[in-house]
Amino acid sequence: MEELFAGVYRIEPTKVTPSKYISLFAERAEGNLLFSCFGGHSSIEGSFDAIDACGGVAMHLLGDMHFAARYSDDVFDRFGVPTQCSEVEGPDVKRKVKNVATFPFERHELATGVEVIPTPGHRPGAVSYLVPMGERRCLFAGDSIYHDGTNWRALASKRNRPIMLATLDLLSGVDFDVLLANTSVTNPVCHVEFDGDDKDAFLDRLRAAL
Repeated sequence: MEELFAGVYRIEPTKVTPSKYISLFAERAEGNLLFSCFGGHSSIEGSFDAIDACGGVAMHLLGDMHFAARYSDDVFDRFGVPTQCSEVEGPDVKRKVKNVATFPFERHELATGVEVIPTPGHRPGAVSYLVPMGERRCLFAGDSIYHDGTNWRALASKRNRPIMLATLDLLSGVDFDVLLANTSVTNPVCHVEFDGDDKDAFLDRLRAAL
């Protein structure tokens, strides 16, 4: 586990290969959060002891079904928490994961200090999670917005471009100053911090690149 900044960690797969992705972990007094990406067989079982030493996992949160894999049930077996996702993504997640809990696909407070933000465009039921971490307001965006190794991009097909543009418009009104993404394990860039008008310029660049 690599600490990116106070209380937020990057977790690499137990066995690193170029096809795998990182997971993210937030250590909080209100309960620790795991934002996993187990696509490409990215098991993090080798980090379970380190996670346990931080107090375990209170909530296991998915951005969309692309992050689901059988390894999600390993998290349930070790920490006793189901994989949570939007009710829209639920049917596809349940094809791979046994222990799943879904929540409404709408903006709401899921738990103390955890706000669900619907961010469709990449997937119909994709969500991001807004979590205050000290003085930072962190948006865990899954891979709806991601870093491709060179640039930050919003991930959407040509057909879904209007939906993603609407998502970016929505995010313009969300108060966050750090964005985190589940990037490839080969990519060291998984977060970006904003100051002043930087966020608006960042979202404008994403719109222009769609």
